[in-house]
Amino acid sequence: MLIQGGFRHVKESVTADEFLKFLADEAPDGHYFVAQPPPGILMTAAIDWRVIVSDSASIDALATALWSGYESMVKPLEDEGMGRSPDIFVQIKNLKGECDEFTLGRDFDKRDGFVHRVRESAAVLSPKDKELALRREIETTTGSDYWQKIRQTGERRLDSSGPGHGKAVFPGPEPT
Repeated sequence: MLIQGGFRHVKESVTADEFLKFLADEAPDGHYFVAQPPPGILMTAAIDWRVIVSDSASIDALATALWSGYESMVKPLEDEGMGRSPDIFVQIKNLKGECDEFTLGRDFDKRDGFVHRVRESAAVLSPKDKELALRREIETTTGSDYWQKIRQTGERRLDSSGPGHGKAVFPGPEPT
């Protein structure tokens, strides 16, 4: 299942990289990607990040992490005088292109309602052959010049400074 989204009215206060790293720490069973257009192409996108998850437990954990990320990183940016509230556009999509869309910060005011909606949408949109759909979605996304992988299931965190920049850092010896 593909869950993707973008920020609205947050300016530079929250980046997709920061948000995805938070999500991956909170819900580690998934493949995490950030939009990274090829060099020389300037784009503004409604979709800043993408997560591919395989099962309902992963979807529940990701939904809870999305709510926590909204509450801790986006909602505090609200400025009454600005006239617009910061929010997160969320889209749950399958390989056929069928989707459900909603906005954290506008459509939901309680975590349980949001998690229920994500769970129900994922159940309705899930394909019969989940393994095949998961493989195809990962292949399509990783094969694109537009998406940069941030983390995948089993990786603990990414080191973003110094030697090994952008590589997964594992506790203990590096896997072979």
